Amino acid sequence: IVDFGCGNAYLTFALHYYLNSKLGVDCELIGVDRNTELVARNEAKAAELGSRSIRFVTSAIDEYVPPRPPDIVVALHACDTATDAALAQAVRADAKLIFSAPCCHHHLQVQLNAADPSEEHRAIMRDGILRERLGDIVTDTLRAMLLRIAGYKVDVIEFTSHEHTAKNLLIRAKK
Repeated sequence: IVDFGCGNAYLTFALHYYLNSKLGVDCELIGVDRNTELVARNEAKAAELGSRSIRFVTSAIDEYVPPRPPDIVVALHACDTATDAALAQAVRADAKLIFSAPCCHHHLQVQLNAADPSEEHRAIMRDGILRERLGDIVTDTLRAMLLRIAGYKVDVIEFTSHEHTAKNLLIRAKK
């Protein structure tokens, strides 16, 4: 399993514990993040736990080369285009399962903010929150469509309550 944009590695450690300790599934997890300080902290935590089946790598997502193709790719709130890089890596690796909870969509938001909307789109583009949500929906719709084109069965679901995070969309894909 590769966790792209692992950050503080909450998901990485939780997955490792659940799969290895609770389910008895022997698996290797690799957390990838470009932040060297977080990676060092996560490596120290893994060493403290005495686990040899979890490790961390400092790398940009699109530059990371796994030791072998991952069966599962996860990306929890990988910011902006980091989600796209994680999905692209998963597709290139022909991962069996992909779980992605997209975060911010700054790349498209910048384009939407700079655009002069046509008359028929002016009403939805007028208010910032509506423009932002439109960008989120369009971006995640395209992500799901591209995964389907790549041969994945895709579900887009709400995975947690809005009370916990407004970014509660999960793109779940199975090859």
